[in-house]
Amino acid sequence: MPGTRSPAVNIPLITAVLALLSVFPPVATDMYLSAMGDLSEALNASASATEMSLSLFFLGLCVGQLIMGPLIDGYGRKGPLLVGAALFTLTSVGLLVVRDVTVFNTLRVLQAIGACAGMVVGRAVVNDLMEGRAAAKMMTVLVMLMTIGPIASPFLGSLLLTAFGWQSIFVAMVLVGAVALVLAKVILPETLPAEARTPAPFRAAFGRTGELLRRPGFLSVALIAALVQGAMFAFITGSSGIFQGVFGLGSMEYGLVFALVAVALVVFGQLNSLLLNRYEPRRIVSVGLPVFVLAGVALLVVSGTSQLWVYVVPLWVAIGMVGLLSANAMSIAMESGRGAAGLASALVGAIQFGVAFLDSSAVAMAGSDRTLPMTLGILLPGALALLLWLRVMRREAAGAGARA
Repeated sequence: MPGTRSPAVNIPLITAVLALLSVFPPVATDMYLSAMGDLSEALNASASATEMSLSLFFLGLCVGQLIMGPLIDGYGRKGPLLVGAALFTLTSVGLLVVRDVTVFNTLRVLQAIGACAGMVVGRAVVNDLMEGRAAAKMMTVLVMLMTIGPIASPFLGSLLLTAFGWQSIFVAMVLVGAVALVLAKVILPETLPAEARTPAPFRAAFGRTGELLRRPGFLSVALIAALVQGAMFAFITGSSGIFQGVFGLGSMEYGLVFALVAVALVVFGQLNSLLLNRYEPRRIVSVGLPVFVLAGVALLVVSGTSQLWVYVVPLWVAIGMVGLLSANAMSIAMESGRGAAGLASALVGAIQFGVAFLDSSAVAMAGSDRTLPMTLGILLPGALALLLWLRVMRREAAGAGARA
C-alpha cells in the first residue's frame, strides 16, 4: 500500500484496537451525562460541582498527554500504553465507591491521565506506520471508529441508569478498560524500535518542544484541530441541559437524540475517506472550514427556537464537520512533527484538550438553561479556526512564491 512504512503489520486489526483504546475519553465523558442529577445527589454536591468533573477530565487529558508524549518517545509505545490503560481501569473502580465530590473530581483527573494514553499512542503509531494520504485515511478510520463511543455511550448510559442505577455506568467503564488492556497486550506490536528511542526523554522534550512549536504550520494547524474539536466538547458539556432542560426530553430520549447527532461524525468521516481518494488534506480543510462556520452561523440564527428539529439540523452538520476536519488537521500537524512523533502527538493532544477545558468550562459556567452558550461554544472556535487557516495558507503561498 502506498504510504505504508511497515507493510507486514496487520493495519486493520491495529486500527481497531487503537480505536478501542481511544474510546476511553468519550466513554468516560458521554456515558454518565444523563446521570448528572443522580450523581449530584449521591455525592451531595451542587450541579455545577458535578459538571466540573467534565471540565477537570479535559484538563487531565491535557496534562496527561504532556506526560505521555515523552514517555512513548523514550520507552516505546506499548509499555506506557499498558500503564495508562491500567490506570484508567483502576480509577474507574475508585469512582464506583467514593461519595465525596472533591475525591471524585480528583479521581477524574487521574482517570483522564490514564485515558489519554490511547489517543497519544494512536496518533504516534499512525505516524510510525503510515505517511501522506495513507496516514490521513488511517487517522480518519480511527476517528470514525472512535465515534462509536459518542454515539453509543449516552444511550447505553441511559439504559444502565434506568435499569441498574448510576453505579452501573462506572462498572461499564471498568469492563471497557479491562478488555482494552488485554487486547492491547496481546495484539499491538511495538512500533518504535529501541534504536529510535530518545534517551532522557523528558529532558529532551524540553529542548525539542520549542523547536517543534517553531516549525512552520505545526502550532497553527494543531490549534486549528483543537478549535474544531472544541465544538464537540461544547456539545458534550451543554447537550444534557439543553435537550433535557430547554427541550424537555427524558433521559432515554436524550440518549437517542445525542446518538443521532453523533452519527454525523461517522457519515462525514466516511465522506472524508472518499474525498481523500481525490484530494489532499489541505484542500479538504480549505473547503470544509467555511462550511463548518456557516453551520455555526445557522445554529446561532435558530438558537431561540422551541422546535427541537430546527435546532438539531444545523447542529448535526456542525458536529459532522468536526469528524471531517479534525482528522485532516491532525494529520497535517503530525506531518509537520515528523521525527518527534510522540512529542508532536502529545502537544497536539494537550492543545486540543486545553481548548476543550476552556470551551467546556465557559459553556458550563454560562449555564445550560438556554441554547446560546453551547451555540457560541461551537461558532466562535470555528470562526477563529477559519481565520488561523487563512493565515496559514497566506504564509505557505508567500513561502512558495519566495522559493520560485
